[in-house]
Amino acid sequence: MKNVSKIIEFPLDSTRKINVKITKKHMKNIRLAISKSGEVAVSIPTHTSYSYAYEFLVRKREWISTQLVKILSNVKKDSCHFVNNGNLFMFGNNYNLNVQQSSKNKVIFDNQFTIDVKENSPEYVKAVFVKWCKIYFLDFLTNRLCFVYRQIFKDENIPQIKIKTMKSMWGNCDYVKRIITLNLYLIKTPVSCIDYVITHELAHLIYHDHSKNFHNLLDQLLPDWKARKKQLNNYSLQF
Repeated sequence: MKNVSKIIEFPLDSTRKINVKITKKHMKNIRLAISKSGEVAVSIPTHTSYSYAYEFLVRKREWISTQLVKILSNVKKDSCHFVNNGNLFMFGNNYNLNVQQSSKNKVIFDNQFTIDVKENSPEYVKAVFVKWCKIYFLDFLTNRLCFVYRQIFKDENIPQIKIKTMKSMWGNCDYVKRIITLNLYLIKTPVSCIDYVITHELAHLIYHDHSKNFHNLLDQLLPDWKARKKQLNNYSLQF
């Protein structure tokens, strides 16, 4: 049986409502998750009713509200504004953004951002930036991954790297295919945080779970990884 999902509207209080995705799965216990972009999801066993899931949400309402406030606070702190005299976050720094109408799309980065665009709308400016960002950041991440890999392993069997936008995780390791996938939104964070995520995912090539051995390895490779992870959690997974 495939997983079955439905979206319900759930009131946080008398003035705020949110959409919550409820999915029935082959599992034993109910599970609540809030992504770093503020999406709320509940997974329930296949035999559990949607009304029970709703009652569960009611019991968790205060916790959900508190977590969403924290997440939205982070979103506001590192939001990018794709307009002239707006701003862009990159490598933990907040840069001014100049937007200019032009016959050709172009991104110039030199202590500030200048984006030339054919169409001067925030959505179009963002699309031009994201296209540039994927090329620029993939090159940067490839170099960082090679550097970190050589600190851990003695061979040159460097895994393949992919970059994409993800709503709930900073990185992922397919240890069978040896593919490391990193979130495009990492470009907003300091290099120390980027290196932490890379180290974390590379460590999964050795230990495939989050066991004690895995965390012991992280302690050896990156003694301050907990501080880096805490700093990373101040950033949102969106531009």
